[in-house]
Amino acid sequence: MDTLHGAEAREKIWSLIKDIRVAQMATTDDSGRIFHARPMIAQNLKDSHDEFDGTLWFFTSDDSRKAREIEHNSHALLTYADNGKQAYVSVSGQAYIERDRAVIDEYWNDANKAWFPEGKDDPHLVLIRFEAEDAEFWHGPGPVIMGLAYLKTLVTGDQPDIGKFGKANLQH
Repeated sequence: MDTLHGAEAREKIWSLIKDIRVAQMATTDDSGRIFHARPMIAQNLKDSHDEFDGTLWFFTSDDSRKAREIEHNSHALLTYADNGKQAYVSVSGQAYIERDRAVIDEYWNDANKAWFPEGKDDPHLVLIRFEAEDAEFWHGPGPVIMGLAYLKTLVTGDQPDIGKFGKANLQH
């Protein structure tokens, strides 16, 4: 198992998630015991050529359940999966509601009108700023190699090599 820290950890996690369009964001209810997860699209994927600083941005409405849950308990989890690349990542961190209109302007694009028809001037439009702290990742060799590894297992009885599992401390 790999354990990565700082810039090396952020680089590894970014290499695995930057091309995955949708993440599942999990937050908890007021009791902190019931998790709710929903698909979310990170807005800073357009900056995928830049160095990942551990912050991810997501649009939401300030009257949504997730916004209320985040304001009550900032602990959140993002999960990513790319079956084609055999890449799976879970990222834990803190989520905050960002109301700064300049930041909203920075990340707004017209594709968001599907969810916010009033556009970036929607009075309920806010951003979730997700500050990544720790991550776990599983990265396999790809579907063809995975298939061959499983076939080899059937013949030899040996456990297949399913790739790398690692942990990443993303904090500075």
